[in-house]
Amino acid sequence: MKKRTKFSIGGLALLAGILLLSSCTQSFCSDLDQAHILYAFDYGVTEYYDNKVEDSLPLFEGNTNIYYKAAIPTNTGSGIGKAFDTARKSNIQTPTLNYYVQLDKLVLKYALSESEIGEDQYSTVTFEQVLDSLDKNGYLKFYYSKDFVGPATKTNKPHIFDRYFELNDELRVLAANPATSGISYDDLPTTDFVNIYTNGMKTLVRSYRSCIAITTDKYGYYGYANGAPYRGDNKVPVEIEQKTWGYAWNKGFFEGLLVFPISWLTETFVSGFKSGHVPGGLAQLLAILLITFIVRGLMLVVTLKQTTANAKMQALQPEITKIQNKYPNANTNNYEKQQMAAEMQKLYKKNKINPFSSLLVMIVQFPVFICVWGALQGSASLSSDSVFNLHLSDAISTVLFDPSNNWVNGSAVTALILFLLMSGAQVLSMLLPQFIQKAKRKKIASLGKNPAQNEQQNRMKMFTYIMMAMIIFMGFTLPSAMGVYWFVGALFSIAQTFVVEAINSKKGKKKDGKVVKTIKKEKVGKDNKNDKKGDK
Repeated sequence: MKKRTKFSIGGLALLAGILLLSSCTQSFCSDLDQAHILYAFDYGVTEYYDNKVEDSLPLFEGNTNIYYKAAIPTNTGSGIGKAFDTARKSNIQTPTLNYYVQLDKLVLKYALSESEIGEDQYSTVTFEQVLDSLDKNGYLKFYYSKDFVGPATKTNKPHIFDRYFELNDELRVLAANPATSGISYDDLPTTDFVNIYTNGMKTLVRSYRSCIAITTDKYGYYGYANGAPYRGDNKVPVEIEQKTWGYAWNKGFFEGLLVFPISWLTETFVSGFKSGHVPGGLAQLLAILLITFIVRGLMLVVTLKQTTANAKMQALQPEITKIQNKYPNANTNNYEKQQMAAEMQKLYKKNKINPFSSLLVMIVQFPVFICVWGALQGSASLSSDSVFNLHLSDAISTVLFDPSNNWVNGSAVTALILFLLMSGAQVLSMLLPQFIQKAKRKKIASLGKNPAQNEQQNRMKMFTYIMMAMIIFMGFTLPSAMGVYWFVGALFSIAQTFVVEAINSKKGKKKDGKVVKTIKKEKVGKDNKNDKKGDK
């Protein structure tokens, strides 16, 4: 196998490893958070109205304040619609509309009860009270109330979908007497359909991770557009619980050490800017800007020794090239290879450089990169508001290829511009050191082709290209907040490269000046000796 092929395979393996390890950061979404998100995607089939419309019926007997009508949604973005679509493709029996109407009535009953509105008040309950109760307590369709003291479990806490299964059991009991309950066994879902529905909803809710909030409040926008008229025909924010540092440590080591602190700072900055009347989208951009400078600044301090060594390596490129040119056959001749290695080692030792320092920098940076990813993805505030209609919690790829009106409202244009800026900045930041080294090598007279030197340069180029492609790919598929972080981080790297190069050039000129002075001094000394000999 060719060395280039081996290196390519190694790079792809590295990419696969990074993508695998990137999933190691745990989701901070609690079961209660997930229940709120689930209800946004499946709030039932019932639409409520504050006056009688065509085909609507009174919600409660003798109550003229609120009416309803029902229809099973066909939009596959909804939980029910997607489950129906999957079941029909698999020839699995689907439940009737009546089942969903009765299920919605049960959910409403418990939601009103949580709002301290009993059945004896149904004849006077208002449209606003119903909507407010469902908005606050609709999550009870999937989760028990906060005062749960039910069946003992390992942690004595309810689990997601426990309430949904319980509601289905209650409807099954009612179906035993269809004459009085209005529901029969024929209306109920089959076990296969329930599995399709619950598995689909679990998969859906796992894709949402913006649950790190420092105050319990409503965040994000969930559900699907073209929803029920009483919801304003839009996606809605949902309540996310406050998370603590202790909660983060229970999630994992890196979650407690880095993910939560970074996300906490993000939330604090966004909240602070908003308190100063900064628009939400701009507040998010400023928060990410600050986070980038803080993280990159701390990384620069932690890896200062390694960064300095890398800078020295760049400054020594002319001398390294000269050594490599002395041994043009080092790639095939073991003697030349050993001699070149000895001289290189002597050069590194003289300048107190560890050639593997760049690898150490990457080892330190990798977990930080993963944690920043997890923190920005988990930040609840970044799932709210928008920047030119682009929500930073949305992936650039999702916005660009979503069949909705993203190109009409401008969010896709914003996503495309962000992707191009991020990609261009990353390419420049990663290739700039190579351009500088190449310019320095041109100043050195080459004694001929050096396979060893060319092979080393090719390996470095290949590694750079793989890393660059990986970052651009992930910037395309990860939340847009990471695109902003990488764009600002790339600008930081470009500035750092120019600063380091300026410092090295200044040191190089001083060193060359000292050498010239020493040579002149030695020459003057020799001339004086020669003059004295002539006098004699």
